[in-house]
Amino acid sequence: MDHHIVEIGTGDWYQGWGILLILCLSVLYLLPRLGRKGMRSAEKVWALLLFLSWGLEQVVLIRTGNWDATWALPLQLCSLSGMLTIFTLITRNKWTYLFVLFWGISGGLHSFLTPEMTLGGQGVLFFTYIFWHSSIIAMPLYFFFQHKWGIPRNAFLIVWGWTHFVWLAVGILDYTIGANYMYVMEPPLVDNPFVQGAFPYHLIGFEIAGILHFGLTHLVFRKLQKIKSIGESPIWLSA
Repeated sequence: MDHHIVEIGTGDWYQGWGILLILCLSVLYLLPRLGRKGMRSAEKVWALLLFLSWGLEQVVLIRTGNWDATWALPLQLCSLSGMLTIFTLITRNKWTYLFVLFWGISGGLHSFLTPEMTLGGQGVLFFTYIFWHSSIIAMPLYFFFQHKWGIPRNAFLIVWGWTHFVWLAVGILDYTIGANYMYVMEPPLVDNPFVQGAFPYHLIGFEIAGILHFGLTHLVFRKLQKIKSIGESPIWLSA
């Protein structure tokens, strides 16, 4: 299936950033006005909307004859982040939140900077892409600032280490079925300084990008944690 590339500075590019801003402001400033029960209900509705948006994508792909296991499974890093976002919103699981904070914020921001819509970007697929990627950025910000969920001191090592196991498992599946989830077998078709060379050399850029992005995420949120006087959860202290 042809990927839809959104050029920087186009109307669609600005529209995506606008929706991201609206969603982040809504969950950070409007949801708290609902009270404890209202926030909990809103979290579940948010999760339901995310699941329905994913289901709608599947229906569109099936009805148009474009569904294929080599690109329609939720195995891109942002797709996995979205599934973990749904799970976190329903269960308030702090471990899945931790991975979305690292995967979702860095991967989601790159998805807005240089959007490559692997399922296509026409009609409803454009809006499901924007809503999905906005949510994987907004959800960890919401739990960090509104629920005071800090991150552990070794968060970088936890996420960076486990990401390699996920990367390896997805890479094996890619090789087996001829797919390119998480862009293991081929680099994405975007103009990005971290994407250089063909397989396997493009993976070096991914590794460098992962260390830089995860490291920066760790430093920023640990600093914010201190500024906001957010303590470490007992789940981290007992780990």
